[in-house]
Amino acid sequence: MTDFSEKLSAYLDGELDATEAAAVEARLESDPAAQAEFDALMEADALAQDVFEAQLDDPVPFALAQQIKAADLTVPANSAAAPTPRSGWGAIAASLVMLVLGGVGGYVVKGQTTPPVQTAGWLADIADYHAVYASQGRHLVEVAADESDHIEAWLGNTVGAEFSIPDLSEFGLTFEGGRLLVANAKPVAQLMYRLPDGTVVALCLQASSRETDGTLAFREQTINGFDFVSWTANGADYVVIGPQGQPDLNAIAADAALEI
Repeated sequence: MTDFSEKLSAYLDGELDATEAAAVEARLESDPAAQAEFDALMEADALAQDVFEAQLDDPVPFALAQQIKAADLTVPANSAAAPTPRSGWGAIAASLVMLVLGGVGGYVVKGQTTPPVQTAGWLADIADYHAVYASQGRHLVEVAADESDHIEAWLGNTVGAEFSIPDLSEFGLTFEGGRLLVANAKPVAQLMYRLPDGTVVALCLQASSRETDGTLAFREQTINGFDFVSWTANGADYVVIGPQGQPDLNAIAADAALEI
């Protein structure tokens, strides 16, 4: 476990100050290997959260509830034991333990609640936005599809990455328009498409300083109930997002990557 791996774990847990977090983000933008490590850690974290949330639906045994309420988690003030560095996986495990003690079935320990497992990175932010906006009807977008030229100029200039709106009609997707988001403190362009059944699929992009060799490398992951296919090209990070299990998402991303 390297020092940077430990920092990635701390960044994922929101434990770094602003200066340290900025240093990690700069490293992620310039180092594909570091980004790949972070993506794997974030995916594992999201999977752990999904598993835990599924367990919340199970009834809590009364005996376990009594043990949780009676647990003494106080650390003696004169304790000489120093905390040991946690690996990325250890951080996730520790977060899950605290969640069990702090919130299973609505119980708390000595009146204290613990924060939920966090997923960092721009994809987690996109998942949060998509969960809200995909359910909108009239207000799905800020600027409608009939102003496509304006969308390309406005969002392209704002995010710092030129693009053309892909035609994804061969997948049954109708372009509805676009909106501006913010993820990891950077502007993001979100292009919204809708299937005949009302399902919303989005294509998002933000400027990136990562260099590529011209080969498209697609990464797949699931975060908070949404499937993602992401890639980096031409100075920008891209991602296609749809509901978990959405068919053809890989093909949609591949086609969008060629057209955008």
